Amino acid sequence: MQQAERAKVLASEIAGLLTDVRVTLDVSRGLLNEIPAGGARKEEKVRLVIPEMGFFTWFVSGNLFHGDSVFGALHALSLEDLSSGVGVEDVLSRIATNDQPQVARGLRFAISSGQRCTLSYATYCDNTRRDIVLIGCCLRNEEGMPSFFSGIVIEKTEAVFLDGSDPFKAYCDAALSLAQARGNLLATRYLRSALNSAAN
Repeated sequence: MQQAERAKVLASEIAGLLTDVRVTLDVSRGLLNEIPAGGARKEEKVRLVIPEMGFFTWFVSGNLFHGDSVFGALHALSLEDLSSGVGVEDVLSRIATNDQPQVARGLRFAISSGQRCTLSYATYCDNTRRDIVLIGCCLRNEEGMPSFFSGIVIEKTEAVFLDGSDPFKAYCDAALSLAQARGNLLATRYLRSALNSAAN
């Protein structure tokens, strides 16, 4: 039970950091929109396109899956349920039936191998099909056992694939800076692990 409590604290810390990151990004987008037409030189361009992302952490051995409001909206799960934790089976049941086997295989492989995975699947929320990309990796504890599976989900849009942007790294870098500034050591450790996994 102690690990489950640590998972909740970590999820709460990271959720707070990511909320701050989103506020900062919203301010940045607002400033970009205020640039007068012709105010930038021709050779300048905005290289980073940041879509709306959902964040999740799955405490593997306790089978508690936590996520933010964007993750919930993409999977028809309430924020209240995701805050207290749901089983991975509940999350998988929200995925289109045809996609469930490949998503389950992908998650199993990522857990056993420790490699980052990228999975594409569909969900149906309010009779609307949502095409989703999940990027995540399974972090290990001190004994090398699978501990937390953390990552992001993005609804597929053309913007995700513009200009070779790497929004996962951008969000993690921003969250890591905030975690370090606030002295959130546990969140800092896990975010560094996520960035190291993304680089491999």
